[in-house]
Amino acid sequence: MDRTSQGKRGFTLIELAMTLAVLALTVTLVTPSMQQLLHGNRLRTEASRLLDALSLARSEAVMRSTRVALCPLAARGAQAGDCSGRFADGWIVFSDVDRDGRFDSRSDELIRAFDPIPKGYSLTNLAGSAAVEGLIAYLPDGTSRRNLSLLLCPPPGQPVPPWSVVLNNAGRARISRGEGQCPGQQD
Repeated sequence: MDRTSQGKRGFTLIELAMTLAVLALTVTLVTPSMQQLLHGNRLRTEASRLLDALSLARSEAVMRSTRVALCPLAARGAQAGDCSGRFADGWIVFSDVDRDGRFDSRSDELIRAFDPIPKGYSLTNLAGSAAVEGLIAYLPDGTSRRNLSLLLCPPPGQPVPPWSVVLNNAGRARISRGEGQCPGQQD
């Protein structure tokens, strides 16, 4: 037996072609599931971020014994601090000492600023008919005196259930999955 040819067997062209075909099929089948997983995870993360902001505002209102507000960042061209923007563009939590519903650096304290939600995702009301705007304020007793449901939606065409952030009058916020109707989503 020749020692040079022993143990040097490689793949044949047919074996290599079959391996590549199986790999291509696996990637084709796994990619949509992986995208759904990634979009679902991103929605959960963004819902948790919004829930964290609401919880921070509530706890700071109680701790400071003053009104604390969650304010969407101002739209371009608007006066800074007027809370006229959309929450999808980012938001701030601040102590609203003068209770005017506007962030004024002379009298109010910025507690924390939050980045916008990722491009392609949307933040709407529960019906999916309007962007979420306006101030959310907590009183020193921790109540918000406002019922509100915010719906985080995936990019259009992604079959991923939305996440909701629900705020009740008592000021408690929670997140849930699959409530509401995203814009462009079919029944």
